[in-house]
Amino acid sequence: MFGYIKNILKNNSLKSAAACAEKRKELAYNFETAKTMGVIYPFNINIDTVLNAVKDVAERYNIELVFMIYFPQEKLPGGIEINSPSRIFFSDNECNWFGKPKAAPIKSFVDTRFNLLIDLSSKIWFPLQHIAIASSADFKIGRINHGTYNPYNFVLLGSENEAQFINDLETYLYRIK
Repeated sequence: MFGYIKNILKNNSLKSAAACAEKRKELAYNFETAKTMGVIYPFNINIDTVLNAVKDVAERYNIELVFMIYFPQEKLPGGIEINSPSRIFFSDNECNWFGKPKAAPIKSFVDTRFNLLIDLSSKIWFPLQHIAIASSADFKIGRINHGTYNPYNFVLLGSENEAQFINDLETYLYRIK
């Protein structure tokens, strides 16, 4: 019963965030024209491969990069680095009861006007979806999903393999001029 009510409240929260996000100015960027890029990603075993692939693209095109990495659990695991300006970690403890992120570093990330925002999630994670919807980014990129809201300006069907998804993304973004 509580799960059903919680889902209704989550969807209402997304609707509210989507209504505010409609006011942002949408601009198209590719890796050659972008100067800043935010990347949201749920933690998994392949994280080093993914982060290195994204870093490689950012370095080749001289793009300032900030990662927002979500741990879908109550606490950050031991041994995780402290947040830095280029890498922000958060877990469910930094979200309210409905799953909406509430910590100051997350709010700062959402308010930052990145040229590109890339969501590398292969499935729907409510906190990441909320960040993608609420973000002030000019051009939002993600995978096609069958969720309630699609906050992206550019979507790819995308491979489950994140590194391949990044390669595909580079190929298709190159065509945007």
